[in-house]
Amino acid sequence: MDETSRNEMKALVKEAMDDKLRDFWVDREEHYQHHKFIAEFIQWLETCKSTATKTIVKGIIITMVGLIILGFIFWGRTNIK
Repeated sequence: MDETSRNEMKALVKEAMDDKLRDFWVDREEHYQHHKFIAEFIQWLETCKSTATKTIVKGIIITMVGLIILGFIFWGRTNIK
């Protein structure tokens, strides 16, 4: 097999592979934008999770303090005269 036949064979195989794999090609810029969106979305979810956790903990603490204050008020009404 001479050099031109090899080059022709390479070109034919490359063309066949390109035609077969064309459906699987991914546009680089679009792929980058998808990764960027996913990273921003994950960061937003982490922020929401942090905010929700802080809100729940603060609510529990405020409820506990309120119950303690109510306990002192009712205890004081019955025991201090």
